[in-house]
Amino acid sequence: MYHRIVRTIVAKTFAHLNRHDYQPVVAQFTPAITHTFAGTHALGGTRRSRQAAQQWYERLFRLFPDLRFAVQNIMVSGLPGDTRIAVQFRVEVDEVHGKRVGYSNEVAQFIRLQWGKITEIKLYEDTDKLVDLLAVMRDLGVAEAAAPPITD
Repeated sequence: MYHRIVRTIVAKTFAHLNRHDYQPVVAQFTPAITHTFAGTHALGGTRRSRQAAQQWYERLFRLFPDLRFAVQNIMVSGLPGDTRIAVQFRVEVDEVHGKRVGYSNEVAQFIRLQWGKITEIKLYEDTDKLVDLLAVMRDLGVAEAAAPPITD
């Protein structure tokens, strides 16, 4: 029963993200969350505070105003004091700053939950594809696409 409830909450979280409403997501983070996105690029790096993680989501949706998430699998293990969640999803972007890109990438996300709060998130996707898209955006004049990672 507990795992079913957690899967439902995770699915609702992605529904918020599809509306670019990241505040309810960030509200689930502990103040000292570890939020890691693989790679060295504008979205890469590790953030170790709720504030820096929020800045990351702000950047994500500034860079990709039509970003969509399609959840494929949610796996949950553990008990409320130490729950592990794995989410497989696809991200899609049709256009960046007026240019049709038809971007799609598969993502694996690993979450650690303790007593209802997210303490850790690790995201992995094909960073070569993402870096290529960010380079296209940089060439279109989107300076933030070439910004250093948000870290603290």
